Amino acid sequence: MANLNGECCDDTATVVRPPFSDLRGGRKKRGLQIFDGVQDPIPGEITDDEDLQKVFAGLKLVPYAARQGATGHKLLYWHLMLAKLSPMHAACIQKVKKYIVGGRAKFIRAEDPEYDTEDESTPMTTAESKAYKEAISKNIVFEGGIKSFHQRLLWQLKATGNCWAELAVSKVNGEARAVLKVRRTTDVLYLKTAPDEPRQVAISPVWQWEYVKKNPPKVVPLAPNFISDIDGTVRTIFHLAEGDAKWYGRPDSEGADLQKYREVQDSVYLIRQSAGNFVGQLIIEVEDDDPGLSPAIDDEDAKRSGFSSFADRMTENYTHKGEDPQTVMVTARPAGSRPMFVFQVKPNTNESWYKVTGEMAEQKILRSHGLTLRFMGFDTSNGFSTDAFVADYVMNVEPVLNELRSKLMTFTNGILSTAWDLLGLSDMNQYSITFESPIRGQIETYKNAQGQPVNDGKQGTDNTL
Repeated sequence: MANLNGECCDDTATVVRPPFSDLRGGRKKRGLQIFDGVQDPIPGEITDDEDLQKVFAGLKLVPYAARQGATGHKLLYWHLMLAKLSPMHAACIQKVKKYIVGGRAKFIRAEDPEYDTEDESTPMTTAESKAYKEAISKNIVFEGGIKSFHQRLLWQLKATGNCWAELAVSKVNGEARAVLKVRRTTDVLYLKTAPDEPRQVAISPVWQWEYVKKNPPKVVPLAPNFISDIDGTVRTIFHLAEGDAKWYGRPDSEGADLQKYREVQDSVYLIRQSAGNFVGQLIIEVEDDDPGLSPAIDDEDAKRSGFSSFADRMTENYTHKGEDPQTVMVTARPAGSRPMFVFQVKPNTNESWYKVTGEMAEQKILRSHGLTLRFMGFDTSNGFSTDAFVADYVMNVEPVLNELRSKLMTFTNGILSTAWDLLGLSDMNQYSITFESPIRGQIETYKNAQGQPVNDGKQGTDNTL
C-alpha cells in the first residue's frame, strides 16, 4: 500500500488461533484465524514472499511474528501500515506524542521508577541544572535533538510495540562522547540464540537476499553487553517492548487492529469507487425487435461500427471512459411498444452504513488507546462542567499519558545511566530528564481548585533544556 520504511517511523509473537486448537491434533494451522468457519480477515499482505523467507532461513533471524514456517515478518509492516493509513489510529498516536513529548525537556532528580518511598524530593538547584545541562551538551549527542529522539521512539512504540536505541561511545579529539541513535524497527532483527546465551541483533536497511549477501548486517549485542569496533568505538543496543512476549512487543492498542484495518479498507474502497464509477452505474433494460430483425444487443453490428463489442460501444458513447461521450440521448419507439426502463445504481459512498460503522471503529480505536472523544477534539456535551476538557483530561487521559511518559523516560534515562558510567561520570546518575504536559498550567489551576496534588509524571523544578 505504501512505502513504510520511510522517515519516522516506522516494528511474539502471538499467533491468534482457535481456542484449544493445539489439543485437537491433525489440524492444519493457519497464520491468523479467529475461529472456525470465518475467513481470515487479514489478507495476504502479511504473508512473507520467498525472498524474505530465504533471508530469515539463511541468517537465522527471528521474525516479528516469531513463526519459523512462513516467518510472518510482514505482520510488522502491516502494523506500520495501520499506523499511517488508519485515520483515527494515526491521530491518536500523533496526539499522544504531542502531549507526552511536546514540550521542552526538563531536569529532575532521579527517582525509583518502581517504588514510592514518600520521601520529599529536593528540587534541583540552578547550579545543578546548569552543570547537568553542560555535561549533556559536552558528552551526550541525541541524534536529531533530544525532542526528536524521544518523539521517534514514542511513535515506534505506539505503532509497533517496539523501539530501539543504539548507544555508541567513542573518542572525539581525545575526549569520549556518547551518541544515542534511534533505529527503525524495520532495520533491527533478533538473531536466534539459546535461552542461556546473550541476545544479539542484526541491523540492515534492506532485508533482501542479494543485498545482505553483498552487505552483511551489522551485529550488535543487547545491553548490558557491548561490542568494540576496530576504531575502538563501543556499541550496544536497547530494546523497549510492549507486553510480555519472548522476542518482540505488540502495540498497546492491538485490541482494535481489526477496526483500524476496517478504516483502511473503507477508505480504499471509496477511492476506487469514486475513480471507477464517477457517474454511477446504470442497468438499462430494452425490448428486442421482431425475431426476424437483428437483436437490440448486437455484438456483430457493434464490430462493424469499429467497436470490439456492444458493451464497448455503450462504454465509448455514453460513459466518462469514452473520448467524447454523449450525455443526453432522446429516441422514439414504435407505437404499442413497451416503455424502456433505466435503473440507476448509486455508488455506495456516503450511506449511513459507513457513518455508523465508522463511528463504531473510531470508538473502539479510542478505547484501545485509553483516550476519549473530548481529548481528540470531538464535540461532546459539557453538562454542567465549565472545565469539561481539563476535567476529562485529569480523570481519564492523564493517568494513561503519565504511565506512558514514565515508561519512555525510564527507558531513555537507563540508556543515559549506562552512557555516564562508560564516560566515567557516574555522579550524573543522580539526575534525570523528563518532559512536562503542554497544558500543565491549566492542570495546576484545575487541581488547585479541586484541592488535588499536582503531579506531572514526576516531581521536579522547571529546569528546562
